[in-house]
Amino acid sequence: MHYQIGLDLGSTRTATATCREVPRLESVTPTVVFANPDGSLVIGEEAERRASADPSRVARRFLRRVGDPTPLRLGAATLSADVLTARFVTMLLAQHNGRVAVAHPAAWGPHRLESLRRAGLPDALFVPAPQAAAVAYDEQARLEPGSVIAVYDLGGGGFEAAVVRKLADSWVLAGRPEESEVGGLDFDEAVFAHVVESLEWDSLDTENPVVLAAVADLRRACTAAKEQLSSDTEVRIPVAVPGISAREVRLTRAEFEEMIRPALTETTATLLRALQNAGTTANELAAVLLVGGSARIPLVTQEVSALLGRSVTPAFEGMVAVGAALSARVREPAPEVATVMWSRPPMPAVPAVAHKRTKLTPYITAAVLAAAVGGGLAMNTYFAGNATPDTTTSTTPSPTTEEPTTVAPVTTTTVAPVEPQKTVAPPPPAPPTKRTTTTTWPSSTTPSVSKSVSVPAPVPTSKASTKAGAP
Repeated sequence: MHYQIGLDLGSTRTATATCREVPRLESVTPTVVFANPDGSLVIGEEAERRASADPSRVARRFLRRVGDPTPLRLGAATLSADVLTARFVTMLLAQHNGRVAVAHPAAWGPHRLESLRRAGLPDALFVPAPQAAAVAYDEQARLEPGSVIAVYDLGGGGFEAAVVRKLADSWVLAGRPEESEVGGLDFDEAVFAHVVESLEWDSLDTENPVVLAAVADLRRACTAAKEQLSSDTEVRIPVAVPGISAREVRLTRAEFEEMIRPALTETTATLLRALQNAGTTANELAAVLLVGGSARIPLVTQEVSALLGRSVTPAFEGMVAVGAALSARVREPAPEVATVMWSRPPMPAVPAVAHKRTKLTPYITAAVLAAAVGGGLAMNTYFAGNATPDTTTSTTPSPTTEEPTTVAPVTTTTVAPVEPQKTVAPPPPAPPTKRTTTTTWPSSTTPSVSKSVSVPAPVPTSKASTKAGAP
């Protein structure tokens, strides 16, 4: 039976949805790739398990590097982020056969998308994630043409804000999206730093593999505690690290919210800039969607609702992936940035916020930093020694690597939308590609979850509501 598949590519997790009779979320998989000694690759939960034995062969958080030709080294293999992403997608879809739509950050321009097509995804549809979220929401809401939605997307690896507008039969970006490097991984680091400051960390032997494994477990416990605080007001984080006498550390929701409040302030300022780019105000929005795992933190709902003076709608799990599958069912979307500006007097400028990571906690002691660097370097993918950012490196899979799964061709029908008469502004220049290298301790393992969920009717959350699922 032919059907449509939607992927929500995330820095830490990737959601897969299908659209047969009704759209449904199929699975959530860690965005992780592990290279075996023979050159073959494994992904997801199995990659996480193997990474604990040989961390030099694992790649995480490589989506930000898409479009950068500098290769990443996994053991003896060197692969670009484009190839890693294409191989991850084709392996993830090995059990599926249908039209594929891949949701991606709205800030990605033609260069990044073309690099993925060349790397092994020539027939996939590429849908900006805010448009996919709006398509899924509109499946139940049935908004009128001309309706405008704001999308606040706080994921593990970063934040993006965008405004989308409904045309006769499609959704398009209404103005330039805005982004920030603040993400859920920063919140994990804040909790971990809180735990470290409560322990006798200076006495740790950071070269002991047993200690490093225990610290990795502690990191996963910190991530679980962060998620638990979305429903509980207090958690106790278990500690089982050799050389540390403490057995648990207490953390309250109020303490956690104080840690992350500066970062959330940066995201709300970014959202205001996106609204200004679209030439719209909060009162003119049909909905405000909170997308991404970290957007389920109760403080996010409170802050965004207070900022805009209106209710907001937390996304159901897998909303972007479901929207991508629905987009594949209809047709290939319009070009990545189909900007529609409204004719109106210019709005007051929103102060710019530097796009850099907000410090969530005070500096940790020098010994703690030394320990973090020692363990983090062992767990991260690093650049190949003979490559430079200015050198174009041709990267191809090892001959012993399994052949990529071919994505089924897509038949594209171009439909010219009938738009109201508006002043059309030329597309803005694509934002510069960011290049970051992150050094972290071993990250948590997120198991692949398989489930079937029908698209629920959207239920706006009032300004006073704090109910949300775990990030």
